Amino acid sequence: MEFQCFVWDQKLIGISQREVTTFYPVLLEKKNDLLLLIQSFFNNYVRAKFESKHYTFDVYITKDERVKVVDFNPWGAFTLSLLFTWDELDHIHSEENDVEFRTVEDRCAVRPGLKTAVPFDYLDTSPGRGWDQFLRKADEELRRQSTGAGA
Repeated sequence: MEFQCFVWDQKLIGISQREVTTFYPVLLEKKNDLLLLIQSFFNNYVRAKFESKHYTFDVYITKDERVKVVDFNPWGAFTLSLLFTWDELDHIHSEENDVEFRTVEDRCAVRPGLKTAVPFDYLDTSPGRGWDQFLRKADEELRRQSTGAGA
C-alpha cells in the first residue's frame, strides 16, 4: 500500500492513503501499526538525511512491512494533498499536533474524481509550473550545497 507523507519544519505532520478512489478495510485494522512503521522510517531514515524543511514524500509498505521511498515532492499546490486540503495541513502544523493519518474509512468516503495513477506533477510541464519549478528549486539547492561544501 502506498501513502503520501507531509513534512513541515522537518516534522512529519500528516499521512494520507495515496489511492483514494478505493476503500481498503484492511487499512482500518492496521492503521496504528502502519502509522508506527511510517513514523519510525521517517525518524530513522528520512529526517536526518533530507535537508529540505517542507516537502512531501511517498512510501510503499510491502506485505512483509518493509517501508520503501517512492518519491519526494515539493510542499504546496503542485502536489496533490489527497485526503487533506492544504489549509488543513497549514492548520495542523501551526497547532503543533501529532501526526494525522487519514485513510478512506468507508465506501462513502471514496473520492472517485481524484485520479492518482499518474503523478499530478507530470500533467503540467509548462514553464514555472510543476516539474519546471521543482527542477529549478532542486538546481538551486544543489548549487547551495555545493557552495557550502567547498567553503
